[in-house]
Amino acid sequence: MDLITTKLGIEMLLRWGHFMAGITWIGLLYYFNFVQTEYFKEADAASKSDAIQKLVPKALWWFRWGAMLTLITGLGIFAVRGGGMSMDIYIGALLGLFMFVNVWLIIWPNQQIVMASVKQVADGGEALPKAAGALATAGLASRTNTLFSIPMLFFMGASAHYPHSFSLLAFLIAIVLIIVLEFNGAYPAIKHIGAVKKLPVAGNMKPYASVNGVIYCGLGLTVILFLILDLL
Repeated sequence: MDLITTKLGIEMLLRWGHFMAGITWIGLLYYFNFVQTEYFKEADAASKSDAIQKLVPKALWWFRWGAMLTLITGLGIFAVRGGGMSMDIYIGALLGLFMFVNVWLIIWPNQQIVMASVKQVADGGEALPKAAGALATAGLASRTNTLFSIPMLFFMGASAHYPHSFSLLAFLIAIVLIIVLEFNGAYPAIKHIGAVKKLPVAGNMKPYASVNGVIYCGLGLTVILFLILDLL
C-alpha cells in the first residue's frame, strides 16, 4: 500500500485529485465564457431567465467547489514536495491563486445578486438595482480568469517538461505584470476601497471582451511570460 503510506504515493493521489478538480473548474470556466455567455446574447428573456434560475446555480456549485478542491490539493502537493520546484510552477500557482480569489470573492458573490434579481423578476417583482453592476463585475473577473487560465496551464505543464531555473528579476517582473492584470480584473469589486481610489482607474475588458479576444490575449500573455522567464 505504498500509494497511501509513502510520500511519493500521497503526492500521486494529490496530483490525481488536483487534475480532476482542475479539469472540473477550468472546464466550467470555459463553458461560462465560451458557451453560456454567447448563448445568453441570443436567447429570449424567458429562456435566459429559466437558465439562470435552474442551470446556472448548479454549474456555479461545481465551479466554485472545483476551484476550492484544486487549491487544497495544490497546496497539499506543495506541502509534500517541500520546495525545490522550478520557477514555472510558482508562476502557474500565482495565476491559479488569483483565479481562486476571483471565483470566491468576486464571481460567486456577484452572481448571487444576479440570480436573486432574476428570480425576483420572475416572481413579478422589480430587478435588483445592483444586478447590472454585479453582472459586469462578475463578467470582468470571469474573463480575467479565462485570460489567466491559458498561461497557468502552460506553466503548470512546463514545470515538469520545460522548467526554468529561478531568476529573481524574471520572477519579480512576471509577478508585477500578473498583479497589474489582476488589479484591472478585480477593479470594479475593489474600487470602493480607500487606497484603491488613489490608484489609476482600471476595469477595462475591451481587449478580451470577445471569445477570440480573450483567447488571443491569453496566448499573448503566455508568450510574454515565457520570454520573461526564458530570457532574463
